Amino acid sequence: MKIQIRSLSSQSFKRMVKSYVLEAARFLDYYLDDAVEAEYAVMLSAPWGAGKTHFVKKYLEERSRRTSSDGGVCYLYASLYGITSTSAINDQFFAQLHPHLTSKASRLIGTIAGSLAEKFAGAKNSGQIFQDLVLKLEGKVLVIDDLERCSMKIPDVMGFINTLVEHERLKVIILVNEEEIPDGQRDEYARQKEKLIGKTITVKADPGEVLEKLRSGLNSSTAREVVEREQSALLSTFTASGKPNFRNLRAVLGDYERLIEAVDPRLKEKPEALKQLLLYMIATGSESRTGTLTKETLQGLPTTRFAVARIGAQGAKGAGEQPFELLASRYPDVQWTDPIVGPKHLSELFFTGNIEVSEINDILARHPDVVGHAEVPVWRLLWNWTQLSKTEYDIAAPELVRALAEGRYTHPGEILHSAGIILTLREYGDPLLGQGVEVVAYFAGYVSEQLEQNTLEPNKGAFGFDGTGAAGLGYSSFSSPEFQAIYSVVKLACEEMGRRRMAQVAGCYVARLRDDPSSYPSLYEYGLEDGNYGGIAFLHHIEAADFANLLIIDSCSNDHLFASLIKRFEHDHPARNALLDEYGWTDELRKQLLLIVDAEVAPFEGMLRQRVNYYFGKIAEGIGRSLPSD
Repeated sequence: MKIQIRSLSSQSFKRMVKSYVLEAARFLDYYLDDAVEAEYAVMLSAPWGAGKTHFVKKYLEERSRRTSSDGGVCYLYASLYGITSTSAINDQFFAQLHPHLTSKASRLIGTIAGSLAEKFAGAKNSGQIFQDLVLKLEGKVLVIDDLERCSMKIPDVMGFINTLVEHERLKVIILVNEEEIPDGQRDEYARQKEKLIGKTITVKADPGEVLEKLRSGLNSSTAREVVEREQSALLSTFTASGKPNFRNLRAVLGDYERLIEAVDPRLKEKPEALKQLLLYMIATGSESRTGTLTKETLQGLPTTRFAVARIGAQGAKGAGEQPFELLASRYPDVQWTDPIVGPKHLSELFFTGNIEVSEINDILARHPDVVGHAEVPVWRLLWNWTQLSKTEYDIAAPELVRALAEGRYTHPGEILHSAGIILTLREYGDPLLGQGVEVVAYFAGYVSEQLEQNTLEPNKGAFGFDGTGAAGLGYSSFSSPEFQAIYSVVKLACEEMGRRRMAQVAGCYVARLRDDPSSYPSLYEYGLEDGNYGGIAFLHHIEAADFANLLIIDSCSNDHLFASLIKRFEHDHPARNALLDEYGWTDELRKQLLLIVDAEVAPFEGMLRQRVNYYFGKIAEGIGRSLPSD
């Protein structure tokens, strides 16, 4: 006889779970009745995380309250996860039978009881101990969990369990995920199972009961309130996968709790935003933990209505598009467009545990569902214009045109978002810039004026993460030729602004290094906002002679600065030649250093020449060039 629960979703799934849980409980009532002499074990089989452990413990605890005169539990529990001997099983049982004993004593007794008579014959009072064991086990149900995770051969463990069932007449419930039985042991496992197991029950715990237990374990009062308030939608999303896994749910709720406590506190004041984030994380987190979504695929999920609408229209699907179709059909309660925290940052959380607080806060500060329309830049409102009413749209659309006319947007990401929005709205019949206005030419002029006024921000964030978006949002109309033309114009302009800014940095950089040797790592460390210039060419704006005077001071080589310079150029070739503009400058720097060396006297002249040639040999090696001849 095999009791099976089919994988369903939403309310149907929950009704079926409750029905079969009742049926499984009725069978266990029969099996565990003292009047029934069943010389077999019962097996509960289900995938990991399906809730079988929760189900059986809850059932047995309730049974204990009904049947025990002293209120004690009627079962002993042992996990086989990683065990290497049957005595380790007894250790666990004895620790529960004799909670007053030390762990060392429990292990000793467990080992004695689990061995053959000759192994404990010499132990003091060992006979009495064994008799006590037998007496204490009478009437107890033995629950043996994680059979498939045992480090012993599984058929050997089943032989041990068979001894408990046949010779000691004990009632045993085995919990297992049969899908994970090692291939090499399956045949023998099947033979042992036929002999040992009388009934197999495939059962899942009631989702609502498990969720309440998980909810009570959360430390954040906000997280507990959201889970309680949104229980119906949460369970509907959780069960929609068809294979709900409670361990995965626990992990996702833990991530959710960490996230909302770490970021902008305004999020915790927005119930709808908290709900949207929770459902989005349950769907993507569950799929990520089961391997359905890789980190890269999760990052590539579309987040705009325009991208979603175009899925399948072009024929071949992009990296995240086919998985997205499956997700959208599987989880209809999730708001897939304009998520509160997007897939890029959630992928970091799920796969590395990192919460990129500052970046996420920048996104939350612009999200209408978190801060309200009045606090959101107009381009951000129109990025998701399908969510606006006509009245809201009629206010926002002209305001975007005014913002551009007044040159308010200086960040390249905001400029590109505005361009993408305008191209998309024109596609839907609203030419915001006016009939006949050539959009590429308009934005080329806009960027040119920003360059002339020196107001454009040389921010690389607009071109990072595959250049598909900024501020946590994908660019509208990104794949259109017109947008790509605008993208190229903006990128070139930003590179020019970067060169201008770095020329300014170069003007005072020699003084910085001279006055503060602790700033030497700024030559190779990354983080422009922190005053670091790794991977950014600018040294060619510095007079080589001035820099040379930092490298040789009073006939001594500045080895610390030389080492930092080598680290700057290390591995720059052939990866990307980011410092290509500085390669010629290094030749000039060496010439200036050799002029200083030529003016030295023995023994310093020889020593310094040797040092300079050594260090510049390392630099030449890093950038893939030969050391110039003197």
